[in-house]
Amino acid sequence: MNHRQMEIFYAIMLTGSVTAAAKSLNLTQPAATKILRHTEDQLKFPLFHRIKGRLVPTDDAIAIFPDVERVFQEIRAVRQSIDDVRLGRGGALSVVVIPTLGQVILPRAISAFKNDHPDVPVTIAVRPRSSVMQSVATQRAEVGFAFLTPAHASVETRPMGGSNLTCIVPPDHPLSSKSFVTAADLEGYSFISYSKNQGLQPLIQSAFTAGRATLSSHLETDWISTAWALVEQGNGVALVDGFSQLAQIYPNVVEIPFRPEISVQVDILTPRAKPLSRIAKQFVDCARKVLDQNLVPLS
Repeated sequence: MNHRQMEIFYAIMLTGSVTAAAKSLNLTQPAATKILRHTEDQLKFPLFHRIKGRLVPTDDAIAIFPDVERVFQEIRAVRQSIDDVRLGRGGALSVVVIPTLGQVILPRAISAFKNDHPDVPVTIAVRPRSSVMQSVATQRAEVGFAFLTPAHASVETRPMGGSNLTCIVPPDHPLSSKSFVTAADLEGYSFISYSKNQGLQPLIQSAFTAGRATLSSHLETDWISTAWALVEQGNGVALVDGFSQLAQIYPNVVEIPFRPEISVQVDILTPRAKPLSRIAKQFVDCARKVLDQNLVPLS
């Protein structure tokens, strides 16, 4: 797919119709239809079912959509960078963070930083782990926060505090009164697992394998925050990192230490080829203090 074809596909997925997609791209409806048909001919599989005058995405379209969406996210990021340079936005701070750190821990760090630097513009992007690494590697973000990060030649990774995985269950769950749980304790209960893109899943699978326990999962999610929400609604139990700290958001959840302990460490990511700005160094120091105060392993 070339860029124009991806534009048409992306616009149709967002708007639900060729007419609306064409309008958003300043094209005529026949021109957009022609491009779509040519795209499907080239791909040799349909992207949409045409049902009663409506376009319904095929399974193949749904499968490729996340990758196409990432392309346009990257384009928007480039345009934003160009605007920043053109408008001379000096002294700004750009931070990228994984969702589990972006809901509680990082906002605390930002708040502490803004107390001393109220006039510094701060941009926070919440991205999946792979996108955090890529944003720092390409210098779209000056500082990144993630855990379970792979090595990257263009990224300097500095370890910070760690925290253990913990089990979360509904308050009326049979396990809610236990002082700790093991993989064997979780066997037979509906378990909320993570997709292969979530860094915790291999750790969890290894824990069940080592404990010779069978993981019974009928729910899977990419996001740890979603696991919290599902547990609060009584849909099962889950293992989460100690960084998310979402008990205030989801009060009807009980946290129980998991044994044996599985520690996960937070990393600060910075571009290897570019020294940190003075503002970024001050923010990293501030964030380190906040993380040290909050990342306390469960015991």
